[in-house]
Amino acid sequence: MIRRLLTTLVLVLCPTLAMADESISGQWRADLGHNVIIVMDVLLDGHWSSQTVQDEKVVAEMAGTYEQTRKTDTSGTLVFKPVTAKTSKEHGAAKVEKDTYTLEGKGMVLRLVTEGEVMEFHKQPLAD
Repeated sequence: MIRRLLTTLVLVLCPTLAMADESISGQWRADLGHNVIIVMDVLLDGHWSSQTVQDEKVVAEMAGTYEQTRKTDTSGTLVFKPVTAKTSKEHGAAKVEKDTYTLEGKGMVLRLVTEGEVMEFHKQPLAD
């Protein structure tokens, strides 16, 4: 009985175990030009959320899960899977995004490349 309870507990907790390392977790901000800004929170538990603002208007809000596969200490792949999304027609529908990533500047710059398109995020300082 105890063994079955422990096995069930392990199976239940497995999806919530850390799916990433501290290197990519945090609050990130990308200025894409043309008055487009993306802010993104990446959590250690494998969840993320983001908001895209264009011309001071929110055009997308998304949240979901992600998986990190490290290639080196500063590079690898990230697969973002939206679970909830509210997007404008101009932004387009949310979809699974597979990025290659590199960390630069002592972990303060996260460069994501999706289908040849580069986005550069800067880690934001934690609020006091």
